[in-house]
Amino acid sequence: MTHTNPAEQMYKTRMSAGQMSNPAGSVISEQRHTRSEIISRAEEVLAKELGGDLATYAELEEKAKRGTAGEDTIWGYVNKAGDSVDFTEEIKLKAAIAVLNLNGHLFEATPVN
Repeated sequence: MTHTNPAEQMYKTRMSAGQMSNPAGSVISEQRHTRSEIISRAEEVLAKELGGDLATYAELEEKAKRGTAGEDTIWGYVNKAGDSVDFTEEIKLKAAIAVLNLNGHLFEATPVN
């Protein structure tokens, strides 16, 4: 992961290099990453291994048309109840953590002050 905006919230992360279903073969590493780096890593995992997008793991659906910008349609997100939801960086982070915990892996992120 590469560092981006220095003013962005940093997180202390703990992650497994192996599957937690086999603790003897798993190594836990601790590092520091920005929220953007965590989200970016989850998007990479989704693109390469799982398909889908972060909105799916945040239980949001891209439906609500918010408007247009030139020829592009701007879409919004709705939750399971059909309510319009802003897909904020905090929601993206929670979804990213869920993605990075799939398939028996451990991923934890704690904000650093």
